[in-house]
Formats: sequence, structure tokens, C-alpha cells
Amino acid sequence: MSDRPAVIVPTHDGAARLPALLDSLRAQTVEHDVYVVDNGSTQATAAVLARYPEVQVIALAANAGFGRAINLAVAACTASTVVLVNDDVVCDHRFVQELCARLNPGNGVVMAAGVLLNGVDPTRIDSAGVVFDETLLALDYLHGRTLEAARTAPDPLGPTGGAAALDRRAFDEAGRFDEHFFAYLEDVDLVARLQALGGRCRLAPDAFGVHEHSGTLGSGSPQKAALMGWGRGYTIAKYGIHRRPRLITRALLGELVLAAGQLVIDRTGVGVTARVRGFRAGCAAWPEPLPPPRVVSPLPLRHVLGERFRAARRRRRSPDATTEPANLTQMPK
Repeated sequence: MSDRPAVIVPTHDGAARLPALLDSLRAQTVEHDVYVVDNGSTQATAAVLARYPEVQVIALAANAGFGRAINLAVAACTASTVVLVNDDVVCDHRFVQELCARLNPGNGVVMAAGVLLNGVDPTRIDSAGVVFDETLLALDYLHGRTLEAARTAPDPLGPTGGAAALDRRAFDEAGRFDEHFFAYLEDVDLVARLQALGGRCRLAPDAFGVHEHSGTLGSGSPQKAALMGWGRGYTIAKYGIHRRPRLITRALLGELVLAAGQLVIDRTGVGVTARVRGFRAGCAAWPEPLPPPRVVSPLPLRHVLGERFRAARRRRRSPDATTEPANLTQMPK
């Protein structure tokens, strides 16, 4: 395998977003290869990518989803370290170097989490990885905190798919991304499987970038609510949470409150039926063990729900929230 990290960027109709990201990748302090998976774009994405001859492009005829795009790029590269970046991120010049430096596979550190700063207020963190409770209900780590907070904070359970470094061998052993997820929560699922295998994550506070949150689907859009709902239903079934009375009681309470919140704040109820469809799909999926209890974050349900609702209120007040539609023709049924 190659020592040069492979930076993988999935994109769908990302012509307006890609130049800023690719320019920032050109300025990195370490040598690396860049793979962009053009996920069935219908806009001028190919013309933009032609201006970056160093980028290796994997062009798909249709939008195959986030996890499928990443898996294809990993299969095409020979790197021992894989770096994942969203197409709506502008990276600091030390982003790749700092992320990769945190990995230590020999000691079980097979994940590194970068810090995504809020595009509206870059003094605040959008996400510094993910944490989740015993039902795998997840939160963006350190959301709303300052970058300085990340320098002294404990490590998250894992990275988000938008700013991550992964040891290739561990990624392969965990089975790569579950391609049943079209978008959203596939990173939580991957982290849970890596944690169950004994893998750990380190926070890389100096690996930061500015993130236009939900630049593809739009925060609070019905499309995102449906995908998030499907992913939660699928996760609950895949990990057998519904077979554990205490856990399913907690999970159902949380999902009911979140679905009600989407109805009131985002004015959409699509998350309810999406959860049912996802649960049915998860019952047919290969079952996975939950991470050990000592691994998951001891997050009180009221804390998780409170953070979700505070984020939703901030989103509704923001005039910069985008609701750009996306091609969801491959969305899970």
C-alpha cells in the first residue's frame, strides 16, 4: 500500500462548491492524492473538475449515495490512510497532515476526527466528530463551542464523514460503509462497527475547515428529514435495539420526540414513514453487535434531544440556511 494518503470527496452537483475545496487541498502541507467521486451530477461539475488535472475523477451515471461513492474510491486507491472530506468544506493548509498524524493503528487508533467550523460563524464549531448513546442516537461533538474548546476536549467516539482519517486496513476489516444508507448516519454506523472491533478515535483540533452545513440537501429540508429518519429506523433494527426492552423504550421515546419536533419546527412529517421503511430494511440486514457499554457516551436522553432542538431553532432563525433540492432517485425504499 502507498504511504500517500488518499483524500476522497464525494460530490453531487457540486460545481459551485468544489473549487474552494480543491484549491484548499492544493495548498496542503503533505503530498496526497485526491479522488473526487462525481455522483451522477447534472450540472457543470465535470467542467470544474477538468480544471484540476491532478484530481482522479470517478464518474458515476447516477447518484449512488455517500457510502457507495466512498467505497468505490477506496477500492480504486492503494493508500494505507483514507481521508474523507465533504465537498462543502474549505480546509486549513495543515488539515490532511494533522488528521493523519493522529492515527496510530498499532495502538488501536484507527480513526481521527477533524473539526468543521460553522460557515455562518467560523468562530464556532459545527462538528468535531460524533458521540452517541447506547441506542446509537448521535450528536455532533462540540457543536456550538469555540475551536479552543477542541484543544482540551476528550476524544469523540468517531469522526463524521465530512472530516475524517481512517486506517485503510481497519476500514476494510469493518466492512467499509454500509451501502444501504443513501446519506446521513452511515458514519455513525461505521464508527459503531469499528468501536465494536476495538478501534478508537483521536480528535485532531488543528485539522479544521470551514463547513457550509448541509450544503447539498439543506438543513431542515424534507429530503434530509426522510434520510435521517430512514437511517435511524435501519440502525435500530440492524443492531437489534428493538429486541432489548430498555433500549427500545429509550429509542422510541427519542424518535417520537424528534419526529414531533420536525413536524413543528421544520413542518414535515416524512421522518415517521421513513423510520418505518428503514426499520423494515434493517430487519433484513446483516445483524451487528452494539459497541461495548464502556465505549458509548453516557448521554442523558434529555441532553441529546435538547441539543437537537437548540440546533433546529438556530437553523430556523438563520437566513443563510439553504434548501437546495437533490437527486434522491436512489433513496432507500
